[in-house]
Amino acid sequence: MSPVESVPVAVLHHVDEYVELLYDDIPEKIKGSALILQLARNPENLVELARNEALLSALSRVLREEWKRSIELSTNIVYTFFCFSTYIEFHSVIIQYKIGSLCMDVVDYELKRYDQWKEKVEGKKTALTPDKNELPKSRIPEPKRRPKSGTWAVADVNLQKSRILVSSYHEDLCNATDDVLSKIDEEQLKRKLKALSKRQEQLLRVAFYMLLNIADNVKVEDKMHKKDIVGLLIGAMERHSNIDLLILIVSFLQKLSIFIENKNSMANRGIIDKLAPLLDSPNADLVNVTLKLLFNLTFDTKLRNKMIKLNMLPKFIQFTSDDKQITLAMKILYHLSMDDRVKVMFTQSDCVKLLTDMLLLNVNSDTSADEPSSTDVLLALCVNLAWNERAAHQMTSEGRLRELLARAFRHRNAMLMKLVRNLSHHAVNKPMFVEFVGDVSGAVTSEEAPEDFVIECLGTLSNILNPNNNIDVYAVVERYNLIPYILKVLDPGEQCEAEMVLSGVVLGGAVCADERCASAIAAAGGGHALVTALRHRQADDEHVLQTVFAFRQMLSHPRAAENLVTSTEAPAYLIDLMQDKNVEIRKMCDSCLDIISQMQNEWAARIKVERFRCHNGQWLSVVETLGAEGGSGDAADELPPYLSAEYLTTHRLTTSDSQASLNDDTDSFSGEDYNRANSRNTQDGHSDDLGISDSMCGKSLDDDAQFSKNTNVFS
Repeated sequence: MSPVESVPVAVLHHVDEYVELLYDDIPEKIKGSALILQLARNPENLVELARNEALLSALSRVLREEWKRSIELSTNIVYTFFCFSTYIEFHSVIIQYKIGSLCMDVVDYELKRYDQWKEKVEGKKTALTPDKNELPKSRIPEPKRRPKSGTWAVADVNLQKSRILVSSYHEDLCNATDDVLSKIDEEQLKRKLKALSKRQEQLLRVAFYMLLNIADNVKVEDKMHKKDIVGLLIGAMERHSNIDLLILIVSFLQKLSIFIENKNSMANRGIIDKLAPLLDSPNADLVNVTLKLLFNLTFDTKLRNKMIKLNMLPKFIQFTSDDKQITLAMKILYHLSMDDRVKVMFTQSDCVKLLTDMLLLNVNSDTSADEPSSTDVLLALCVNLAWNERAAHQMTSEGRLRELLARAFRHRNAMLMKLVRNLSHHAVNKPMFVEFVGDVSGAVTSEEAPEDFVIECLGTLSNILNPNNNIDVYAVVERYNLIPYILKVLDPGEQCEAEMVLSGVVLGGAVCADERCASAIAAAGGGHALVTALRHRQADDEHVLQTVFAFRQMLSHPRAAENLVTSTEAPAYLIDLMQDKNVEIRKMCDSCLDIISQMQNEWAARIKVERFRCHNGQWLSVVETLGAEGGSGDAADELPPYLSAEYLTTHRLTTSDSQASLNDDTDSFSGEDYNRANSRNTQDGHSDDLGISDSMCGKSLDDDAQFSKNTNVFS
C-alpha cells in the first residue's frame, strides 16, 4: 500500500502548512511528509518545490535526525527525493543536501536491524527462558494514549475496548505455561519480522532507486563505491520474496559492474553464488537482468571459472531455446567457450549439434544492425568450439559439413567460411573435404568473392591440400592456376592486405610439400617473391615464421632447393634470422641452414663461420677490442663476402627483432643468443643425420686458419 493513501489530498498552495507539520511530533511529521510526497509525485510541482529552500532544508533535517524513529517517515522523505532524482535537472538538489549519503546510512541501519531480528527469531526457542512469577515488560501492552484531536466519545469507546483486550491478554499471559509463552512469543516475533520486512522493502526500493538515478554522475558513483554500495546491494539480495526489489538490485549491480573496482568488490562477496539461484526464477524480467549482470562478469576469467564450478553452463545452454534470453545466453556462452577446458564440456551433450542446426537455420539473418544479432554471436560461438577436435567432429557429422559449405558459398559469408576453415584444421575431418577441394579452389581464383571470404578459402586450402589426404596436389594447383595467384598476392605492387599476403605465404608453404609443386613455384620465381614479401613485412613475426617454413618446404626438394639457394637471397636472410628473438623462428632457421650446409656451394663455409661467430660472440668482441687497442694489422677479416657490395649498400638484412646485423663490423651478441648458440653447437658436436659436422670440431682447415689468426690477435 502506498504511504500516501491514508492522508487527504494535498494542495500546492498549502505547502507552508505541511512544512510546519515537520516541526511537530512523529505522527504530524509523518502526515506532513506524506502530503509533501503527494505534491512531489506530480512532475508539474517539482520546479516549485525545488525553489522552496525551507521545504528542502526541513526534509533533509528531519531525515537526518529522525530516520531511526520511524520507517514510514523515512520512506516518505526518501520517496520525495526520489521524485526529484527522476530528472537530471534536480540531481544538484539531492547532492546539495547530501541525501545520497543519508540514504546509504538508512539502508545500512535497516539491513543490520533486519539481520538482528532474524537472528532473534531463529534462535528464540533456545534463548527464551521466561520466569513464571515475573512477566517480562516487553509482553505488557502499553496503555493507549488519548488522541490530541478528534471526537472524545469515540476515543473513550476505543480506550475501553483496548482495556478489556489488555486485561484478558494479561490474564492469559499470567496463567500460561512456558511452552505456551514460547510459542506465543515466537509467533509474535515472526509476525513482527514479516511486517518489518514489508515496510523495509518499500524503503529499500525507493532508496536504491534514487541512488541508481543519481549514479549517472561518475563522481557520485565513486563516492558510493567508497561507502560500499556493493555490499549494501548484495546484503539486500536475500529478499527473494520481493521480485521488484530484486530486479532493481540486480540492475543496479549491472550498472556498477562496468567498473573494475565494483567488479572486484562483487567477486570478493561471492556474487556468483547469489546470482545462481535467480536463474531458476519464473520471472522473465529477473532472469533477463541477471543474465545481463552475468555477461558483464564473464569478462573476468576467475568469475567465468566460478560459473563453471557452480554448474551454470547447462542453465545457459537451456536459455538458448528461449527467444527472450537467447541473445544474452549466446554472449555468455561465447565468453565461456574461450577456455579450452570448457570447450570439452559442450561436447558432453547434444549441445554442439543443436547449435550447428540453429546456425544452419538462421545463417542468413540481418546483420546490418549496430548491435550483433543472436545469429552473429552464435556463429562466433561455433567458430570457438570448432577448435576442439571432438566438437568439430560433431559439427561435421550427419551431413552438416555439406550444408555449412553450401550456405557459406551461397551467401559469401566470411565468418561461416572461417568456421569451415577451423573445421578443416583437424585430421579427423580432413578426408571429408576432399570432394570440396575444387569448390574452394575455384572460389579463390574466381575474383568474384569478397577479399575476406577469399582469405578464409586460402586458409582452408592450406589445411586440406596435403598429399596425405589422397589428393593430387599438383593437379589441383595446375587446374585452378594457384601458382600465378600466389605470386600475385605476394607481389608488393598489388598492395594486398597483410592478412591476404600471409595467407598466400601459408598456402605456398603447404603446396610445396609436393615435389612437383615446389619445383614449379621455384621455376616461376616463387623464392624471389617470398624474399621480396619478407623484406616488406619483416617486422611481423608470424609472416617471417611462415616464410621460413616455406623455405624449409622448398629446401626439402633438390631442384627447388638449388633454385632457392643460387637464385635468391634467402640464405642471407636465414643467416640473419639465426639470431632472432623468436625461438620458433630460430629453430626453423637452424633447420634450413642445416640443409643448405650439406649442399656444395659457397654458403656452406659461410654458415659455419657465422655459427662460430654466434657461438663465440662475446669472445670475438673482446678479441676485436684488444686488437684495436694494440694496433695489430694482422687481424683483418679475409672471409669472402657472401653478398655483392651493391646489395649490401642498398638493403638492410636485419629484422626489427634481430640483435645484430650482418653488415655490422662489431660481432657482439647478447648473452641470451650466446647461450642459445652454445647449446645448439654443443648438440651438433657429433655428425648429424645429413653427415654435416659442426664447425666447433676443428676439422675444417678454413676454421683452423681463422682460429689461428684470432689467437695471434689475442696474443
